[in-house]
Amino acid sequence: MRKGVSTSIIRSNTDLLETLPQADVYELGFFKMEDLERVLCFFAGKSFGVHAPFVYRYADHHPNPTSLNEEKRKDTFSVNRKCAELSRKIGAEYMVVHFPNAVQKENWLSIYKELEREFSKLVEIIEVRAENVHGNDHFHGAKDYRIFLENTGCTMCVDIGHLLLDAEIYGVSPVKFIEELSDLIEEFHIYYADTETYKRCHHAPWGDSKNFFEILKFIKDIDADFVIEPTPECSEGLERLLEYWRDL
Repeated sequence: MRKGVSTSIIRSNTDLLETLPQADVYELGFFKMEDLERVLCFFAGKSFGVHAPFVYRYADHHPNPTSLNEEKRKDTFSVNRKCAELSRKIGAEYMVVHFPNAVQKENWLSIYKELEREFSKLVEIIEVRAENVHGNDHFHGAKDYRIFLENTGCTMCVDIGHLLLDAEIYGVSPVKFIEELSDLIEEFHIYYADTETYKRCHHAPWGDSKNFFEILKFIKDIDADFVIEPTPECSEGLERLLEYWRDL
């Protein structure tokens, strides 16, 4: 187990790098290209991974790996490849990539094999951790992810907030989801979400739900990177998150 911190906690503000909690591993989020030298200087000698797109940007802001719009898919693949190549060059241990599209109702499974091929190519560049999204009507179960991971060589980053949202949307059991993928999980993103909170806070540090507490209890025995990923627009509960994380 390693305790990790995402730079989401400071909204990737380089002026706040010194305020990051001490951690075993850091996950570098959405910095600007002009900040790259300063960021690399700060994290020199530290263990870190990268969250795509890092210093690049998708044309549509969000990644679109499973969009039926070919231009959006190609843009996403191109940015992911550039991010993977840069991540390897700067010494990142891994890269986190969202899969599939979030909040997608259209049936995209006709292009599924294309996506497996694309992610298999990324794995040849750097370790890729596929992060579960929320609200994809045709891909949200543990079996879906297991097939994808085994066929591509990716490992799993379980985003607890997204998983809690899918529990609301589809009735997914969060603990069962994690249990069924436990042998493929390399990382957890830890923060709280429910439908209303997500609109207001995006990544709230803490929440008061049965599913959330069951997840936090269940995952303690899994050997993975525990990366806290709150965002600063809602600070209430941050100390409780930090307390849980420090006590792991």
